[in-house]
Amino acid sequence: MNHALVSLACHAYVVAALVYLVYLVRQLDALATAGRVLVGTGLALHGVALFGLFGAQGGRPVGVAQGFSTFAFLLVAIFLVVDVRYRRPVIGAFITPLVVAVLLPGLLLDKGQVLSPEAQRPLLPVHITIALLGVAASALAAGVALMYLLMERQVKGKRFGLLFSRLPSLEFLDTLNRQLVVVGFIALSVTLVTGAFFSSAAPGFFWTWTSKQIATLVAWSVFAALVGARSFGGWRGRRVALLTMTGFGLLLVCFLSSYDFIRVGGGLR
Repeated sequence: MNHALVSLACHAYVVAALVYLVYLVRQLDALATAGRVLVGTGLALHGVALFGLFGAQGGRPVGVAQGFSTFAFLLVAIFLVVDVRYRRPVIGAFITPLVVAVLLPGLLLDKGQVLSPEAQRPLLPVHITIALLGVAASALAAGVALMYLLMERQVKGKRFGLLFSRLPSLEFLDTLNRQLVVVGFIALSVTLVTGAFFSSAAPGFFWTWTSKQIATLVAWSVFAALVGARSFGGWRGRRVALLTMTGFGLLLVCFLSSYDFIRVGGGLR
């Protein structure tokens, strides 16, 4: 039942992605409304599926499939909030295809999952949810950063074509990027603290310099430098967009390294 609901949600996201891509060419209000309805419907179906699934697992996403599915759900939720608040549906043309790309592996890898003893610790669901929220916020920030770079290229090259007339202003994209980076940075900071807590509860020293820990620390450092440069150095524009995409790339490495892709039924490592 849960798999069927997620599959229906994925179909809604696919159609929404097509609608938003058409909206990128022809900005009709009807298309924007249809996109929001499809995304909202998919989010509702997706949420019901995850709620039922996690309810039987103590609130914990288990395995590769559920990790991808939760990531996609949070990404859609953040996008919908941004779209409803700022009324910039064109962002959907860049985000909803990413959502589909994230969710499809989850559907394909959706096998029987076993809740490992390590995943049964109290408060671990909070740690995992905040971590995935940080990755999702950073993913949306990276998408906005990509839009900024495309728009800037149009402006600098004085090629005022389709993207120039469709994308939001550079100022809006820069401001939205800042807000999303702050959300991602806060979530990542909380993830590091709670991760250290859970690791220290295990035998031995909690910091073992694994590739995942190193990538997480470097990603946190990139976002910390980005937030600091914006707040105190007045950084804006292209270099901020590039740093955002770099930070998300590192977070993606952390996310993927958290799962055992050889033993597909495995959970968070």
